Amino acid sequence: MNEWISPHQPPAATAFPQGEAFKRKMTPERILEASKTLKKYKAGKARLEARLIADEMWWKGHAWDTMREQGNPGAAKRSTKWLVNVIMGKHSDMMDAYPEPVILPREQGDEEEARRLTSILPVVLEQNHFEEVYSRQAWEKNKHGTGVYAIYWDSGKWNGLGDVTVCGIDLANLFWEPGVEDIQQSRNVFLVSPLDRETLVQRYPQLKNVNLQSDFTLPPYRTEDAPGKAGKALVVDWYYHTYEGGRKVLQYCKFVGDTVLYASEDDPALRESGWYADGEYPFVLDVLFPQKESPAGWGYIDLGKDTQEEIDLLNQAVTINAQAGAIPRYFRRRDSAINLEQFLDFTNPIIEVEGGLSDTDMVPVQHYPLDGAYVQHLNNKIEELKQTCGNHDVSNGITSGVTAASGIAAQMEAAGRTSRDGNRGTYRAYSQVLEKVIERIRQFYDVPRTFRILGENAAYEFVRYDNSGLVLQPNPPLAGIEMGWRKPVFDIQVSAQKQNAYSKMAQNELALQLLSAGVFNPQLSEQSAMLLSMMDFSKKDELLRNIQQQAFARQMLAMWQNMALELAQRYEPDTAERMAMAVMNAAGETLTGREPGKEIPDLTDTADPGNTRPMQRAREYAREVSQPE
Repeated sequence: MNEWISPHQPPAATAFPQGEAFKRKMTPERILEASKTLKKYKAGKARLEARLIADEMWWKGHAWDTMREQGNPGAAKRSTKWLVNVIMGKHSDMMDAYPEPVILPREQGDEEEARRLTSILPVVLEQNHFEEVYSRQAWEKNKHGTGVYAIYWDSGKWNGLGDVTVCGIDLANLFWEPGVEDIQQSRNVFLVSPLDRETLVQRYPQLKNVNLQSDFTLPPYRTEDAPGKAGKALVVDWYYHTYEGGRKVLQYCKFVGDTVLYASEDDPALRESGWYADGEYPFVLDVLFPQKESPAGWGYIDLGKDTQEEIDLLNQAVTINAQAGAIPRYFRRRDSAINLEQFLDFTNPIIEVEGGLSDTDMVPVQHYPLDGAYVQHLNNKIEELKQTCGNHDVSNGITSGVTAASGIAAQMEAAGRTSRDGNRGTYRAYSQVLEKVIERIRQFYDVPRTFRILGENAAYEFVRYDNSGLVLQPNPPLAGIEMGWRKPVFDIQVSAQKQNAYSKMAQNELALQLLSAGVFNPQLSEQSAMLLSMMDFSKKDELLRNIQQQAFARQMLAMWQNMALELAQRYEPDTAERMAMAVMNAAGETLTGREPGKEIPDLTDTADPGNTRPMQRAREYAREVSQPE
């Protein structure tokens, strides 16, 4: 496969076959038509682009430049940061709920492959610094309403071995067909990337004398640095579909201006199979608040900026009034005999005057302080913003006097509904990202790779992995008849990898309560299983599985003890007596917490009190444990 591809690393020039036997499909006319389609898509995104620019100005503290009302023209225009606090809180919630995948097979024969993928996929993401990508797209989702992930295959990684690349994309640089709600339903998808002209010419010498100017523009964000897109060449990644034998095939073309840099339809190796085997665009959109007829959503700035605007206007008025009351002002008659310089010098206790003074020489300007209702209205607006955006005080650590971890966790559980709802949407997008990562592995992992994974007992293990378990697998024959081939398919279950401190404390308290109730006692395994089946908490299934394993191990141990006692009684009676005593002594230590009504078996023979029969009692005890009712 030809070298690719992240938007920041265009493919090198590719030599295609020449002559009549190979007719190139990507003609200048098609590039011109694609450019017209791109401009049409951009026109359909005009309102979205304007909103992205305005939202970014709000985020950077330039809200007054976009506000409809400018307040007092002579007063300072300072922006309060209540809306910024909302976004910071939501971003923190997303990072606390950083996703962790579990791959589940749909068929029994794929269980081992699912376990291997569960261990390997986090390593693939870690090698792509996915936590940083996730964090940046979390900011984008909460600010603008949409985070965009791109999942590519980069054949230049690892010295040409190639690997999956997962990165974030600026929503402003992505273009789709107006009116679709799922980007996969768009007829075309364009990604436009500004690249340095000199670097581009070095990589593609054929562009040296080509005019790279274009009338196409990207949204001009207001940045602290000089405009980063000025003087750049706009390189277009064009994705579209063709149909080969009734099958939808993803095709890819990269061009700048009217010059084609690469086209999969002109690549003999990919003309029929397509760019990616799954046939889908390599983009996943994580949407906060969805909109009709658009794959992009809107975020907390769009939700709360009207209320934030009113807060800033009221805050400006209250500040002006407070300053007017804090700094006394006076009316002074022009012909007054008061020495103005001395009057304004508060360190001078004596003010000189010429002649007499009258009440009209210096008259205080009367100040009318704001009624408390106006300040209360400002506080109400702040509370409105919190309620509307779900940024409750308890989410920021204000717990209304509650000190118990379980109580704090309960309050946070109730206050965090909106964050959890948004996180579920992110988990759905994360599952789609992993699905595409699996598809890239299925298509390109022909050569084994080595991964360091965390094995049992937190020990590092090094495993080799390739796509042999993901490609088409033969179905078992039925009655001697071949049943064809199947494609291994997996489900992805996502949970939170991290938890906040209060959630951990609450879970620790629950563990202590379960310990006090005897849930961890293997002799109460049946009752514990019934109890746990009615409960819902993190890692419940793992705890239930461990309890059942311990109960099974206890039964197996008792069964082997019974067999050993019988063999010892037959061949070594003296040893059997000592073994029986040891078994019963161990039983006395391990039966602590035994359910009422079942005491430790008595070693004394009631028919013959003078003698003991530990062997019989020990066997009865072992049989009781190994064969519970």
